[in-house]
Amino acid sequence: MSALTTAIDILHCFSPETPELRVSEVARRLSVPKSTVSRLLKKMLHQGLVEQDAKNRRYRPGPLAFRLGTLYQAHLQILDLADAAVEVLVEEFGLTGYVGILDGTDVVVLRARQGSYPVRFVVDPGYRGPAFATAIGKALLARLDDDMLCALLPPVLTYDATDLSLAREDLLLDLEETREQGWTESIERIVFGFGAVGAAVGTADGQQAVAFCLSYPTKAEFEEQRDRMVERIVQCADSIGRRCGDPYWSTQRRVEPGIRSAAREAEGGAVAV
Repeated sequence: MSALTTAIDILHCFSPETPELRVSEVARRLSVPKSTVSRLLKKMLHQGLVEQDAKNRRYRPGPLAFRLGTLYQAHLQILDLADAAVEVLVEEFGLTGYVGILDGTDVVVLRARQGSYPVRFVVDPGYRGPAFATAIGKALLARLDDDMLCALLPPVLTYDATDLSLAREDLLLDLEETREQGWTESIERIVFGFGAVGAAVGTADGQQAVAFCLSYPTKAEFEEQRDRMVERIVQCADSIGRRCGDPYWSTQRRVEPGIRSAAREAEGGAVAV
């Protein structure tokens, strides 16, 4: 049994019913020699994973364990908040909504909600696609600086399903605009006939951000709704970001949704939400 495995097992011994434990109690629970438990607990104490009561000599979870737990809870909170926002947006516009995270150069869908509109492009949670070609992926990439993006992305990005080829420098310009306005769009890059608009939110701790979007069929009937959809997505992202202490949304001065992006015009004026 490795020291790391034993240390993790030690942390599992603590619970609301047993918030503090002696060395002997931990050793008995794990069937591990007291000397081993004592040695590991001292190392864990030094790293902040546990702390020791000076009077009764019992150990309890330490400040590092608490901080890690807080970060985990914050991540669950922001994911749930994004999912709740998508639920409202789907109900309001009848479109399909997604929540996802960045994994390297891909975006991974974590939550999906289907709308009432009869024509849909639907992917299930767990779907993985090229981040540069999706609205939620672009929103998340925009939270990285250009040096990180240049190290992460190849000079030319391609996606065979739609014969998409995009120079990295053009994507960087698109992402800079995303940072300025707080939202982004992807028009018929993943599948023909559909587009999406999305935004990303994070926390004060700088942990992994999440993004959400609405997906729509690129038909003229959505032209009148587009600006309202963008406005509502930005409102939701702003609300979540400020609630979670996201520095971006706490200081962001947004571009008005009605201003069309140069990227959108370059794509032939296809309708995006």
